[in-house]
Amino acid sequence: MADIEKVKTSELFYGKSGQPAGAKPAPAASGAAASVSAEPEASAAAGVWAAPPVSSAADASEDEYEPQIEPVSDDEIIDSDKSLSMSDHLEELRRRILVCLGSWIAVSCLAYSRVDFMLAKIRALAGDNFTFVYTSPTEAFTAYIKLALTAGLVAVLPIIFYETAAFVNPGLKRGERRLMLRLIPCGLAFFCLGALFAWFVALPIMWKFFLSFQGAGITALWTIGEVVGFVAGMLLICGLIFELPLLIILAARMGLVTYEKMAAGRRMTYFLILLLTAVVTPTPDAFTCLVVSVPIAALFELSLLAVRFQEKALCRKSAGA
Repeated sequence: MADIEKVKTSELFYGKSGQPAGAKPAPAASGAAASVSAEPEASAAAGVWAAPPVSSAADASEDEYEPQIEPVSDDEIIDSDKSLSMSDHLEELRRRILVCLGSWIAVSCLAYSRVDFMLAKIRALAGDNFTFVYTSPTEAFTAYIKLALTAGLVAVLPIIFYETAAFVNPGLKRGERRLMLRLIPCGLAFFCLGALFAWFVALPIMWKFFLSFQGAGITALWTIGEVVGFVAGMLLICGLIFELPLLIILAARMGLVTYEKMAAGRRMTYFLILLLTAVVTPTPDAFTCLVVSVPIAALFELSLLAVRFQEKALCRKSAGA
C-alpha cells in the first residue's frame, strides 16, 4: 500500500510523463540521438545504471592513433634469457681465460717432449748435414720452450676460438650468431692454410736463398734461438695474414668497405702490403718481404671477388623481397 501511495504522489507532481506539472514536453529526439537518450532512461527506470555508449567516430579516431608495431626480423632478435650482469660477465671472462691458458700450458708441456722431432724437421729444410749452435748457456733451453709454446698455441687455437665465440655469443643477434658460426671454421682453416704455406713454400725458399751465400771463407752458423724464433714468427705471421679475406668480407658485411672503393685503391693497397710485410717479417731483407707479399696480394684479389659476389647476392635478395 505504501508503494501505491508513493506512485500516486509522484504522478500528482510530475504526471505520467515523468516531467513536472505545467512543464512543456521536451521535443522528441530524432534518429540515433533518440535511441541513445532512450537507453539511459530505460535503464534508470529499471533501476540499473548503464554507461553511456561511445560513438563510432570516437572508435575510429582511437583506431587511427593506435601505435603500429613493425615486425622484427628474426636476425635482429637477441635472446633476453641469456643476459648477465657485469659481475657475471667478468666471472665468465676469467673462467674462459683460465681455460685457454690451462689448455695452452698443458698442450705445450706435451709438445716439449717432441721438440727434438720438430727441430729435426726444421734442420732438414737447410740440409741433412746442417747443425745449429748456441752462444749462451740458456739459449738452447729458451729455444726449446719457445718452440713448445708455439706448437701448443697452434694446437689449442680451436679451443681459443670456441671460448671467444661462447663469451660473445649471448650479446649477438641471431643473424650475427649464424655469421660467426660460419666464420670460425673458415678462420681456423685459413690460419692452418697460412701456416702450411709458410712451412712448405716460404721457409724452403728462404732457406735456399740465405744458404746460397756460403762459399770460400763463408760458413753459415745459425744459432738455435734465432732459427726457432724465425720459424715460429713466420708460421704465426703467415697464419694471421691468411685471415685477410675473412676480415675484408666481414667489413663489407658491416658496410665499412665496398667493392668500388677497394678496387679504386688497389695501388695504395699494394704499397701498404709491402710496407706491412717489411715491418712484421722476422728479417729486414727484401727477399723475405717479397715472398710474403705475393700471397697477400693474391688474397686481396680473392677478397675483392668475394666482396663483389656478396654484394650481388644481397642485391638479388633485396630485389626478390
